[in-house]
Amino acid sequence: MATTKKGARVEPGIWKHPDGQGYLAELSYTEPRTGRRVRELKTIHRLDLAREWRQTRKADALRGEVRRKKDGPKPMSFKKLADEYLENWSKIEKAPTSYVRDCNSMKHIGAFFGTKLISEIKRRDIERYVAHRKAAGPQPGTVNRELSCLKNMLRKAVEWELLDSNPAWGVRKQREEVIEYEFLTEEEAKRLVESCPPHLQPIVVLALNTGMRRGELLKLEWRDVNFATGMITIRKPKNHETRHVPMNQLVKDALKKHPKRIVDGKLCPYVFSTPKGEQVKSIRNGFDAAVKRAGIDKHIRPHDMRHTFASHLVMKGVDLRTVAKLGGWKTLQMVMRYAHLAPEHLQAAVDVLTQPPSPSGARQAVAE
Repeated sequence: MATTKKGARVEPGIWKHPDGQGYLAELSYTEPRTGRRVRELKTIHRLDLAREWRQTRKADALRGEVRRKKDGPKPMSFKKLADEYLENWSKIEKAPTSYVRDCNSMKHIGAFFGTKLISEIKRRDIERYVAHRKAAGPQPGTVNRELSCLKNMLRKAVEWELLDSNPAWGVRKQREEVIEYEFLTEEEAKRLVESCPPHLQPIVVLALNTGMRRGELLKLEWRDVNFATGMITIRKPKNHETRHVPMNQLVKDALKKHPKRIVDGKLCPYVFSTPKGEQVKSIRNGFDAAVKRAGIDKHIRPHDMRHTFASHLVMKGVDLRTVAKLGGWKTLQMVMRYAHLAPEHLQAAVDVLTQPPSPSGARQAVAE
């Protein structure tokens, strides 16, 4: 139990221990849920660790991730928490592809932490895991996805009152290199469309001209296609924000030519469906065959049609904010990977410096 007596004050919130061994760190905060004022005092043997404890504990309190209960959280193994997180949260709240990614991440995370109690996991253990995975050789992006999964799971443990605070808070992600993705030239895109069988062709046309994700395309329903307004409504997309995508003439023509399927006397709701009226689950085999028939000597995946859409817009002078809005990218940073495709815009920007100032600009400079 920490003593209430204090030695000499070192800095705000930290004092020397009265017996000369270590430090006393103190923190006061208001619990968000109860409004109760809480004071904590902890004995720590090193000054840097005392500072870190105060900063982390204060941040957790501000974020509502500190839980106080008389008996404390019940012990739970890491494996049990991982199973509960995947089954009762990730599977329900996330997109199917994100859930699969969480499952894959948890294989590595679970192998490292095993049956350890979650109450025993400290920030040092999280950083040891990151170092362990880096040494194993995966890309920084893979390590970051796993770290995000671990952080989110421990955050949920705090919300579920299984942990007092999140030990992964503050652990930094790895620096990732910006990857330049493959995309099709206009000629290659034209050959690809011509090489597709009838059932695949409209899917490829939409992907190249709307930038819709594979899941968005395969879940598309006729009720979301409005020829009167020329808009496609995308419900429950990856970023959870419904968006509206304009159709150009190629998309309109492809959809108008695409037959609606009738199954058992009822109109199938899906634009792209199986003969039984079920949602198409994958286009990979047909797409790969079409790429081969088109003579495209690149490693092109279905998702690269989305990169092609964005790349062509940028090369034709469309600004990045508009590209982000059309493609449903949540932040401008996510489309910066395409910025290098518009070098003429950067050149035009610096060329402004060589132009003589306008009369209005000169008057303003004098006034200032």
